[in-house]
Amino acid sequence: MKSANTARTLLATTLAAVVALASLQAQALPNDRQQPVKVSADNLEANRSKNLSVYSGNVVITQGSLQIRADRVEVHGNASGEIRKVVAVGTPAHFQQQVEESTSPVKARARRIEFLVSTDALQLTGEAFVDRDGNTLSAERIDYDLNSEQMQAQGQSEKKRVEMIWKPEAQPAPKPVEDGQ
Repeated sequence: MKSANTARTLLATTLAAVVALASLQAQALPNDRQQPVKVSADNLEANRSKNLSVYSGNVVITQGSLQIRADRVEVHGNASGEIRKVVAVGTPAHFQQQVEESTSPVKARARRIEFLVSTDALQLTGEAFVDRDGNTLSAERIDYDLNSEQMQAQGQSEKKRVEMIWKPEAQPAPKPVEDGQ
């Protein structure tokens, strides 16, 4: 009987992780949501009474263009089984997702990446870095709203300040000058 309960708990935990990943798709490519979710890790610890699942050891989560890589990923739920937040920790942890067909994926990394499901927000702390089409932002902490794509960044000290680098936009080629004009 105990093994049946353990199997149900693992199934519920895995389904909770899938729901959390579906929530990450707020700004995803349209077909990302129809893709299968794949979670691989060295270990899984699930505690249904605490609504917590912890994947550890070379964790890789993918669904369509979404990819999360970390040393450890925690999936936090509430009493009704809904996912509140997903926390990825690593040296660093990585988040990547393609927002639009014609652009490069948004890439983020930090020692800790916290995804708040109800607000579709990423909180990146510890050597945080975001790359959007070659435009980069680095800071000790970056708060990134996935819906509006607004960011706030904070440095830690004079030595660890906020740094933003914008690449110049491609200029259209000049029109050739015709003879006689």
